[in-house]
Amino acid sequence: MLRAAAASGASAAGVAAAAGSNTPRDEHSESSRAAAGQTGHEAPRTFTQQVSTTSARDAGTVDDVAATALGSGAAASGARPEPNADEAPPTTRRDARERRSAEERARGRSRDRGQKRTRDENAAAHETARARRHSSRLGESFPSLVGWTSLSTLLPGVGLLRTRFRPVGLVVFGLFVLTLLTGLVYLLVKGPVRAVATIVSSPSLLNFLAIGAVLVAVIWILVMIVSHLGLRRGHRYRPWQNKMAGVLVVSLALIIGIPLGVGSVFARVQSSTVSSLFGASTGKAQSAEDLWADKPYINVFLMGRDNGDDREGTRPDTMLVASIDTKTGNAALISVPRNLAFPIFPEGSELDEAWPDGFRPSGDPSQDLINAVWQWGEQNEDAIGNTHGLEPGMWATMQAVQGSLGLNLDYWASVDMAGFEDVVDAIGGVKIDVERPIPMGGGKSMSGVKNEVYGWVDPGPQVLKGKDALWYVRSREGSDNYDRMCRQQRMLKTTLEQVDPQEIASAYPKLANSATRNIATSIPQNEIPAFIELALMMQKGDVTSVQINNDVTPTYDPDFDVLHKWILGEVKGASNGEETPKPTNDGSQSQDSETDEESSDTASEEPTESADESTGEQAEEGASPSQTPGEPNAEGKCYPKGFEPGDEFPGYPGPNGGTGEQG
Repeated sequence: MLRAAAASGASAAGVAAAAGSNTPRDEHSESSRAAAGQTGHEAPRTFTQQVSTTSARDAGTVDDVAATALGSGAAASGARPEPNADEAPPTTRRDARERRSAEERARGRSRDRGQKRTRDENAAAHETARARRHSSRLGESFPSLVGWTSLSTLLPGVGLLRTRFRPVGLVVFGLFVLTLLTGLVYLLVKGPVRAVATIVSSPSLLNFLAIGAVLVAVIWILVMIVSHLGLRRGHRYRPWQNKMAGVLVVSLALIIGIPLGVGSVFARVQSSTVSSLFGASTGKAQSAEDLWADKPYINVFLMGRDNGDDREGTRPDTMLVASIDTKTGNAALISVPRNLAFPIFPEGSELDEAWPDGFRPSGDPSQDLINAVWQWGEQNEDAIGNTHGLEPGMWATMQAVQGSLGLNLDYWASVDMAGFEDVVDAIGGVKIDVERPIPMGGGKSMSGVKNEVYGWVDPGPQVLKGKDALWYVRSREGSDNYDRMCRQQRMLKTTLEQVDPQEIASAYPKLANSATRNIATSIPQNEIPAFIELALMMQKGDVTSVQINNDVTPTYDPDFDVLHKWILGEVKGASNGEETPKPTNDGSQSQDSETDEESSDTASEEPTESADESTGEQAEEGASPSQTPGEPNAEGKCYPKGFEPGDEFPGYPGPNGGTGEQG
């Protein structure tokens, strides 16, 4: 036990000697004794202290070794104890423990300082490496900023992959790719035409797309802006580069926002148009092939009506039936003469019971014409029966056309004259070679007074805008009804050939607004996709003009059995793409003279129109038998019977001599 105490004392003395930093043992002892005797008397010593003092005095070698060992340990740990010559060696175990604790704290502080220096050095190295990756040279990274910001506009989310928002970028880019793949699969499964047609015919889907387009535009622009700001971190740019970056961001935002914004507006307009113009859905949307699988052709009644301010009620201005082959798109375009007398109605209908011998309110072939059925129907609604939701005049007119031609009418559409002008203007006009001067105005008023011709559509190749195109199809001044029907069919076929989807799209809001006011149809919403497919087929198919004239049957007293048989042959021939034989009928001269009287009598009933048909009908008498009324010549142009290309037209003042606007 004494040996252990002595060893402990020796160790304590060695530590004190090492901390004394070259202080002699005797001086150290004297200072210790002086410290202990500051109060004027010597502090009592314990047995352990006495032994330690004796051992330290007699064991200098051991003390030196301990000091060397402690110094080496302190150096190894990085601690450098501060020398203090006045510090006394520990005299108790408690003092030794406190001394050791102080030394450990000193070593800990030294270790913390070393770790801090290490962290600072690592941070400096990281900044150096980052500076190498992101050059801080003024404006050096500007091309990269422009490129990645632009790429983020093309592929949303890509720019975020180079910023701290990498996870968000992966999500956005993934959703973008998923949307593209879904759309591509939809197009491949349904086909481009059918897919687009299905979308544009569904108001609910269009409303969803209108809202979705706005949300996508906002999110896309925000992603692009965040990508741009993230790519700018850690770089410095010149003033002009900052301005260019701002212009770039604004331009890219417009590139994203404008198409999606316009698409949203168009989707909303289309939704409203479909809801207002077309009938309610009668089932699910179907393709043309499925919808008309058991119908070789469909018959669509097309009517242009004149609702002018100076007219009392509605009078059919143009009546046609389009009989369309549902497999090829070939069509027979049948013009119904407005002066077809005593029209009949479908067998077994209420109107057939009312008029078993044909429409004969007065018994006068100059008054009981097919274009007078509308007004009679409006005035005698009770005699018509069930109109199936249509206007009485419209229902009665359709019944007359159906019975007289022997064709079942599957659909109908009517266009007001103002609507026709809007359609022509919406497609940018119709390019056509006008065959002769076309008068604007003329005809007779209800009082029989001759109307003035106030303008002309000049002959020659040109683009006819709305007003001129309207007079091209309706003018009858110095002409006849058959020439007028020929021009109407020529305009329809020419317009169909020249329809440009891009021009229609650019003017679509205006066209849709006009359509809801001026166009009516029986086509239900779910059948719109089938009609879009059919219209595209018609553009590639052949359209055959079919004219009902006196060579088929006398219009003043028609033989409807002959007419039905002839119409059926024309429809089948047009469906097969064959040329149909020209109709012939004996006694055409007498029919012409009868028609002259009819035309002059009916002219007074049609104010503001070029309704003087007598001139044209009289011209038929001197025409060669080979010239069929209402049929275009070899160049596809229409002339009144007896008028030859190059002949002077009465009253025409020459090119641009009138006041009409030219296209």
